[in-house]
Amino acid sequence: MKNYKKSALLCKVILMSVCYCFIACSNHVGEDTTVKNKVAKIAQATPVLPGTETPDGIAPIHYADTMGKDLYGKDSVKMSILFQLAANDLGKSYLNKDAKTYAKFTLPSIVKANGGRTNYIQKLQSEFSSDPERIVKILSGPIHRTKALLDEKGFGNGWYCLMPVNIFRKEGTNIKQEMGWMGGQSLDEGKTIYFIDISNMPKEKIMQIMPDLRCVLVQ
Repeated sequence: MKNYKKSALLCKVILMSVCYCFIACSNHVGEDTTVKNKVAKIAQATPVLPGTETPDGIAPIHYADTMGKDLYGKDSVKMSILFQLAANDLGKSYLNKDAKTYAKFTLPSIVKANGGRTNYIQKLQSEFSSDPERIVKILSGPIHRTKALLDEKGFGNGWYCLMPVNIFRKEGTNIKQEMGWMGGQSLDEGKTIYFIDISNMPKEKIMQIMPDLRCVLVQ
């Protein structure tokens, strides 16, 4: 995990040498090439403002927003993008009744409590097949807050996010909108992301399921 306190001190030293700063910044951006390319493809396909609706869901913030930010700021932008893209995939998997993809975003503890991955996927498929398809659209985001949980020494212990979820449900000839909230977690800088629905969930229950989500639940 990265030490952001040490990174901040290092940045001050780097400013003393323009050449060294250029090399260091180039290396850091290089780490995020995959994310940058992914977001660039989305921007080309749907050139819309961040936070607006697209065919794939809510558009993430622009990768260019990392310009002028320190290392923590750059990583925060990167993680916001990854959380948003993952949330879009989660919503699409529900609408498409794709149990395997949906399960990918479920906390391992919840999967285990449901008898393991195979049993959990079977339960999802059963629930999806019995769903009368009243939900016609799911919009998760824009990201409300993204934050890294840091220990006393400044080392990151995972990234967390909080976002609204708007569900559009068909009732007769009308479409009704319901709003909830969802929390996200990544312990490996975006390689794997998990979400939990915290709508109307008591804080004590949230702390049992994803205790470190507290860092984005309060200012």
